[in-house]
Formats: sequence, structure tokens, C-alpha cells
Amino acid sequence: MRNLSAAAACVASVVVAAGALMAQVPRPSIPGVEIMDVDDVRPGMRGYGLTVFRGTRPERFDVEVLDTIHNFRPHMDLVLIRPTHPTLEHAGTVGGMSGSPIFIEGKLIGAYAYGWEFGRDPVAGVTPIRSMLAELRRPRRTPSGMIPGSGIPFDIRPVPITGPRAQWESLSRNALAHRTPVATAYGSLVPAMTPMSVTGMGANATRHLAEALAPFGIVPLQGAGGGGAARPADDAPSHYENGGAIGVRMVQGDISGNITGTVTLVTPEGILAFGHPMMNLGETAFPATLARVMWILASERRSFKISEPVRSLGALVNDRGAAVVVDARASAPTIPMRVSIHGVDGAPHSDWNVTLAGQRPMAARLAASVVESALEDTVSDMADAAWTVRSTVFLRGRGPVEFIDHGAGAEGVRGLPAPGGFELLTRVVDNAFGAVPVDRIEVDLTLRWQRDFSYVRSVSANAAEVDPGSTLELRVLLGRYGAAPELRTVRLEVPRELAGHELDVEIAGGHEAVPDLAEPESLDDLIRNVSTRFPDDALVVSVRMPGQGVSLRGRVIPNLPGSAMDALRPSVSTESGEPFQNYRRTIVPVGRVVLGRDRVRLRVREVRL
Repeated sequence: MRNLSAAAACVASVVVAAGALMAQVPRPSIPGVEIMDVDDVRPGMRGYGLTVFRGTRPERFDVEVLDTIHNFRPHMDLVLIRPTHPTLEHAGTVGGMSGSPIFIEGKLIGAYAYGWEFGRDPVAGVTPIRSMLAELRRPRRTPSGMIPGSGIPFDIRPVPITGPRAQWESLSRNALAHRTPVATAYGSLVPAMTPMSVTGMGANATRHLAEALAPFGIVPLQGAGGGGAARPADDAPSHYENGGAIGVRMVQGDISGNITGTVTLVTPEGILAFGHPMMNLGETAFPATLARVMWILASERRSFKISEPVRSLGALVNDRGAAVVVDARASAPTIPMRVSIHGVDGAPHSDWNVTLAGQRPMAARLAASVVESALEDTVSDMADAAWTVRSTVFLRGRGPVEFIDHGAGAEGVRGLPAPGGFELLTRVVDNAFGAVPVDRIEVDLTLRWQRDFSYVRSVSANAAEVDPGSTLELRVLLGRYGAAPELRTVRLEVPRELAGHELDVEIAGGHEAVPDLAEPESLDDLIRNVSTRFPDDALVVSVRMPGQGVSLRGRVIPNLPGSAMDALRPSVSTESGEPFQNYRRTIVPVGRVVLGRDRVRLRVREVRL
């Protein structure tokens, strides 16, 4: 019995010692700001929040604690509050208030960040300040002043590089999963809508941009501010403050787009805002600005702040689950872009100049929105049109890479495909071989108001069976609006390798045929691949050949026998050639854009001995 008592006394002393040790562990502290942990927050407690309702100065609004949702996200609770303010009683949850600091008994508990979809009461969820501080104090891999990733060597792997569309879709799926953890018939508690105020952007361009950004909770709002003055006004704030409005510049210039949020806490280590991710990109680099709120627009669907940037200051450097982090001393990469449209007499604007956020993967998507908006404003005619697009991407240390695309249609420029330079932009800013800053983008579009194109109407051959090694004549009938059909004769030598097999010939417009390209082994290979294409104003005649070719170490080796294929694809090595179907190509110049495709199949006779 005495031994048990002694053991209990020993345990008690250990517990007391541990408690004393825990009491000595300092809680997070910020000069001039006291912090309250979620564990100390109780229902019924009252306090206040700070946000900008109009102008640039934060104002107070009252709050009452309703309760705490434990483990709302992994290792993160969420405090439910009911704000009280005439504006909020009318507007409910407001997009752009994300990040507004919430104080209970004079102590900071976190940031206004979440709300219920279609909720009638202005109930909001507060992200704990401790979770936000953890994101602030997370070590950054990127050296100060460098683009994320540029200081870290990429792993060069000879694997297919994901296309731009697949990259964006993957990022969108991840963002959507993060934003909506539980979907119910009664809505979900999700991050408050993040408004992106846009000016100078056309309705179609805004709609398409909204569709692309919807999974991230970012909502482009046309006519909701966004432009801002070219130079800061004399009375524009010069520093961030708790509860102040903060912006993230996506586009600046003749077309502007700025995301709005609220500063939670200014610290010597950086500025915390939003209380939820913007796009959940991790380490990143977006231009940041101080912002001015014009008005809070109440809406049954989505209430939001109408705002504009007033002074550029620093960069958003971390975009994480509990907060975004802004470094007021940093700068983010941007890409100047010019769009010029020719052939539209009397257009009020033929030149558009903007600056894009130079962050992957946003740059190419933003550039596409700029071109779409410029076209929508300048030329909306439903008419026969042909066009030539010259897009040039200026790569630092490598000079310009130019693309020329042709096209035509009967509905004006509707459906104009993205210029070739935009694919290069997407592939270069996120490639497997190293960072390459983009210095600027130039797009020149020339329109001709005529249905200046041909289309493949039919293909026929001069025989149903042919001999190997003989010459085959193909008659390609090209249709053209307002003109008689044009007959083109294409002469092909029948490959001897096809004796006893089928001759499969496809005739297509140049932009519809895909060249045989090897997987890139270097940045030069990547640029070459994106730049290599058949001419749009020609026919490409493709004859399917027997056997296979292989791409290996950046080279394409066509028409290999089976023994060679086995040698190039050893089972004991991971470095092997990638097979592809053999084609023999013939290019037939036409002199105008050719649309469509057709094919013909013939029998090749056996070789007679």
C-alpha cells in the first residue's frame, strides 16, 4: 500500500511539473496585439470586428460568439459568430470581408472567413489566428525577390508533359474539393466569396473567366470597380493596417482585374489576410495593393464589396489553407502585353495595353481573356472574315519566339482559337527544365472581311487498286465561297512496303495535322516542339506506313523494323524509346487557309515474281 502511495505521489509530481513546464511555453504574441485561443472562446461572448465599409479606413462592427465547430478542418476549429451592423444585417455574408479581424474581450481570435451559401442571417465562421500565424511562420523555400521555383533546380524527366488544359483542370478539381468539404441540400459552409472587380472587360470574356475561376471561389464582377488611378492619390494609404482593404492585382491597364480581401494582422514578419486560401497555390507571387472600398452591394445571391486598388505595395507570397501572406517588401513578376487589331476602320480602340500577373498557371488564362475582350469590344460583327494572328513571346535571355496563325469563319472572329504564343506561354512558365521569365507578349491581329478560305470537299483516286512503286493521282476538290470548286491534283508514289496491304491516305488542312515530335529533353526542345507546325494555308497529305517509329532522346526515328524496336526498348532499362505510328507526309501549298479533312483507302497489289 505504501508503494502504491509513493507511485501516486510520483505521478502527481510529474503532472505538476509538466503543467508548470507547459505554463512556461510562450503563446504566440504580436507587439501591440493580445491573442485569445479558441479553447478560451465561449458561446455568448461579445466583441467586435474591423473592416472597411467605405473608403480606406476600417470601422468597427459588433459580434457575438455563437459556438465553436471543432476540427472543422484537420487540426483547425472554426468559431461561429453573428456580426451586428446595419450594413451586415442588410447584406448578410459579404464577399471581400474575408480576413476582417475579430476581437473578443479586446483579444484577437481570428479572421472572418466563412459563410453559408444562401444563408439568410449574417452568420460567419472565424479562422483561428493561431492557424493563420502557423502559415505566416512557415519557412519559405524561395529566396527573397525570386520567382517561386526559380531557385530550385527542376527534375528533368523524359515523360510526357501535361498539356495546359489538363493542368488547369487538375488545379480546378483540387480547389473545388478544398472549398466544398461537405455538400448538402441545405448548402455548405464555404470560404466567403472572393470578389474580383473587373473594368474594361467585355461580357463574354468576363463570363468565360468566371467559369475558369469558379472552383476557386473567385468571382469576376463586371463594373464592380477594379481599375484604380494610374498614380496613387495624395491621400491614398501608404501602409497596410488591421481591418484595411487589400487587393491582389491580376490585370492592370486598359483592362483591369483585382481581387479584394481584408487584412487580418500586420506583423513584422508579414501581413496576414483572407482567413482562407485565394487559390491554394502555396508559395506564389502576385502583385498586392492597398484598396479603397466604394460600396457594399447587398444581394440575395452574393453580397460583395465594390472596390479599386489605390497603391501597389508588396506581393502575395503564400496562399495556404488558413490564410494568405503578403510581404510588403517583396515584388511579384508581371508581364506587359500589347494587343493590336488591324482591318477594323473607325474602331474606337485598336491598341490595348495591360500588365498581367506573371504567375503560373494564371498568365496564359489572363492573356486569353484580354484578347477575347479586345476582340469583343473592337469587332463583334457577324460577318465573313479571315484573319492572321501574329503572337510573339519575348523570353528573357532567349529572344522572341514568333507564331503566325491563320483562320477564317462565317461568324466574324467568334471562336477564334488561342494564338500559338499562348501555348508557349503556358508551357514555358511551368516546364521541367528551369525557370524562364517572360519579358512581354505582343499580339497583332489583322482582319480581312471576306470568306477567304477553302475547305476539303472531296477526294478521289484514279484507280481502285495500285501497284507498289507506281504513281497515284489523287484529285482533291476544294470548295470556296462564291467561287467555282477548285481541283488540285496530288501525285504520290505508292510505297513498296505496302505491297499486299491497304493504302490509307488522309488529306487535311495544315492546322488540323499534327507533326511527329519527340518528347522534349531540354528547354530548346520544348520551344521547338511548340513552335513546329504545318502551314495553315496548305494541304497535308499523310500516308499511313507499316511498322512503327520511335522518339528517343529528343529525336524522332521513323519506320523501324521490329528488331530495331526491341533494341531501343530494352526491358532492363527505363530509358527507352516511345513508339508512334509512321506517316509519310506531303505538303501541298494552296495560298489560303484550308479547313476540313477527308481520306481515301485503296488496295495495293502483291508483288509478282
